[in-house]
Amino acid sequence: MYSHCAWLMLVTFPFFLMAGAREKPVCTAQSNIGKEVLVGSNLTVSCVFSKTCTKIIFRDNEEIKNKQSPSSSEVSVDVKDVTELSIFTCRCKEDPEPCGIDITPGYPPDIPQNLTCVRKTEYGNVTCTWKIGRETKITTICHLGVDDGHPLIYSSVMNSTGFCFSTFPIRGSMLQLSVMLNISNSLGSNISGPHNFTLRNIVKPSRPNITHIECSSRCCHLRTDNHSMNLVEVQYKVENQILGSLQTGAEQIINVSSLHPYTTYKFRIRRKINREVGLWSDWSLEKEAETEEEAPKKELDVWYMQDPKSSNCFRIFWKKFSKSEAKGKILRYKLSVQVKRKKNSTILDANITNRPICCDSCSVSVSAINSKGQSPAKLINLRSPESVLDVKSQILSNDSIALFWTKPAIAGPKTEYVVHWYAVGDKEKLWWIRVMNTSIDITGLQPHKCYHGAVTALRSNGPAVAFIHGISTWQSAPEQGPVPQQSWKKSESLEVKWSTISQDKIRGCLRNYSIYLNKLNGSIEHFSVNYSSTQYTISGLSPGECYNLWVTAWTDAGEGPRGSDLPFCTLSDSEKLLSLVILAGGTVLLICLIILCFCQFSSVQKRFLRCCQCLLPTVIPDPANSKCAREYVVEQFHHHQSDSSISEDPDITQVEEFHSPSGFTCNYIKSFSQESTSSDTTQITRTTDITGDYIYTRGAISGGEEEEEDEEDRSFDEFGFRPCINPFLEPLVLSNGKLDLDAVIINCSEFMDCT
Repeated sequence: MYSHCAWLMLVTFPFFLMAGAREKPVCTAQSNIGKEVLVGSNLTVSCVFSKTCTKIIFRDNEEIKNKQSPSSSEVSVDVKDVTELSIFTCRCKEDPEPCGIDITPGYPPDIPQNLTCVRKTEYGNVTCTWKIGRETKITTICHLGVDDGHPLIYSSVMNSTGFCFSTFPIRGSMLQLSVMLNISNSLGSNISGPHNFTLRNIVKPSRPNITHIECSSRCCHLRTDNHSMNLVEVQYKVENQILGSLQTGAEQIINVSSLHPYTTYKFRIRRKINREVGLWSDWSLEKEAETEEEAPKKELDVWYMQDPKSSNCFRIFWKKFSKSEAKGKILRYKLSVQVKRKKNSTILDANITNRPICCDSCSVSVSAINSKGQSPAKLINLRSPESVLDVKSQILSNDSIALFWTKPAIAGPKTEYVVHWYAVGDKEKLWWIRVMNTSIDITGLQPHKCYHGAVTALRSNGPAVAFIHGISTWQSAPEQGPVPQQSWKKSESLEVKWSTISQDKIRGCLRNYSIYLNKLNGSIEHFSVNYSSTQYTISGLSPGECYNLWVTAWTDAGEGPRGSDLPFCTLSDSEKLLSLVILAGGTVLLICLIILCFCQFSSVQKRFLRCCQCLLPTVIPDPANSKCAREYVVEQFHHHQSDSSISEDPDITQVEEFHSPSGFTCNYIKSFSQESTSSDTTQITRTTDITGDYIYTRGAISGGEEEEEDEEDRSFDEFGFRPCINPFLEPLVLSNGKLDLDAVIINCSEFMDCT
């Protein structure tokens, strides 16, 4: 076993020797003045190698020239004006293992300053904090000595902000505290003191808390945690703006008054032992509370603007209350219009600030409503102002302008003026200011925007006004041209219209448009149009000619670029005639289509056919040729043959309504005339020669009413006229399919004629 151990030691011993040999460093680096040096110092860094090799030295990983002798084991480098951390490394060129040193420049500490000592509550420890002055940039140690009859030294390390602090207990019943300060590093040290304190004066209470807040419209009650402090300070602010603070005796409930309604306040408190001694505690955490609402006390600022197209139409504007003026959340507005003794009121939503009104000699009042009530109504009389003022303007800057005007002839010593203005294209967003003098500076205008407005003098005998058209603080030529369109054209004239340019492209106040007409011969005609119009009629054109047209816009700064071109050709005489023919044909076709559509209705078809019957010739076809009549004659012939005796009664005309074999009523009423005779031959002859007279009966048309036929009706029958039935009356419907014979008037004169 021993031989086995010996063999093992023999094998592992060379490895131990190698490991021991590697523990010795290849080189050692050092500085002639140490690792921490004064900023700006000059020094020498050297490296001593433990073996012979090619020696190299680096500064911050960059190789630098060094001083060395071939036989020496040391290599060195001189470094001047060290101002920042530098890392020096040395190694053999053949061996990657290095050695090195970090050179840190810094400063010795200054005299300690800004010493504060605070005792947490009356029985807590004391914490002292002080500043070392200039940053040393190297490790610095702070020492605090306390002399209470038994001197003690407390150490601390400087933090990253350059402060040192130390906490220590108070022994016994000390009333005074004496401390010494010492600050030191490798470059030097400094001492301050002694510093004496009265313990009662450095007592700092713990931070208080606000547990609950209750508010009315003008006052808030703060409930705090119960501490036996004699003095409390309350601070309150709105939107990070401190509005006030107060100091009061330490109570569990603190009242804060003189607040504003419907306002969110942030409260915080701190406390102190008493007014004479001690330190203030830290502020408590902020706690928010909102006061209750009140009814608004102020009138709304109301103004109006007359509609230029109508003398009795106006648009009423009013300004929203600020939060302090509203004293609550405005829920709606009440707008009342009074004309003579009649008053109409309208409730409007809270986001509405203007309303159009049309009335004659009326007054308008507007009030704001919140949950607690409404504001006093602001009454304003709507009158058409008289244009008697003269206003001049002067540009002050890119966002402001000055207005001047003369005082009207009939005006009191304290005449109020209302100056209003609005951006072109945004008429519903009106600004106005009330002033008592005859000048004003308007600010907040936007360059490249055009504004209209007016100055109104509120006189007792009626308002006087001066209008302001087109003011701008900064102008340039328009960036875009109008796009023309053809409205209509004829052989010698054309009406062109164009789109308006957006306000942000006009770059000022629009003054006029220019229309350019380019002819084929190269000549260009120019037409100027006022900015208020967007159409123009060009006359004097040549028929059948082609032109090119474009439009530009102008501001006071110059003319803008041309819009898109509008090429067109006027109509020639043949084209004009063709267009008229096409127009006439289209009109006729349209009328026919309309008539065709109406004729699809069955009622229209029936009435139309009746009208056509009235237009037919009055020749009456021979009813004897009808099947119905022939069958009836044969039937009557057989009837008379079978009759054994012939009555001696006077001739009788028989009127019958008879039916066709198919069951339909015959369209004719037939009268027969028989003469008394004893001769069968005569009877047969007359029977075979019977002719029918088909009689028109007025009663059938009029629904069966009895009336006598006058001479005029007889004359119509004699001349063979057939009356026309009104196609727009309802068709005749006979009762039970039978004709009322009482209404039939029969003319028997022709039947009595036997020749």
